[in-house]
Amino acid sequence: MVRVLKVVGYFSFFLLALMYFMPKVSSYYYLEQELEKYKVVLSDEEVIDNGFSLQLNHVEVSFDSIESASIQSANVKLFIAYNSIHIQNITLESIVSSFFPLHIKDAKISYSIFEPLKVIAKANGDFGSASAEIYFLDKNISAIIRPSKLMSQKYKRTLSMMKKQANGEYVYDKTF
Repeated sequence: MVRVLKVVGYFSFFLLALMYFMPKVSSYYYLEQELEKYKVVLSDEEVIDNGFSLQLNHVEVSFDSIESASIQSANVKLFIAYNSIHIQNITLESIVSSFFPLHIKDAKISYSIFEPLKVIAKANGDFGSASAEIYFLDKNISAIIRPSKLMSQKYKRTLSMMKKQANGEYVYDKTF
């Protein structure tokens, strides 16, 4: 029994040390280079390694050379079995104001190796709240939006592109 506990303890220590000393900043810059292939550019950010997480502050996001969003802070947690990104205070550029509110309070994106073909996302903001699941095998995005009063009144055209449920939620399904 003592021998089993030692093996489990050493293995746990090794995993924690691996996560702590993993080159998170280098991995982030590699991801940034990979995103540029898809015309997504992250710039002007401050990158801080916090041991078990990576903190990004003041990130400017551009798509195809068009300023798209400003992110105040993002916390990236890279664990072996579970990874997540928690983003706070996203401000979209004014070009999208005709079909979507500009401020997103927070968003959380998570991925687990126990469901490797699925990514889960949740967000809250001026639009209301939303939860989405992305299925890579089926190439499908499924989102449920609970619109705020602002979204229901000012952005009816955007909501008309989704299926309204009996409980007032809107469902968006798209194959990519």
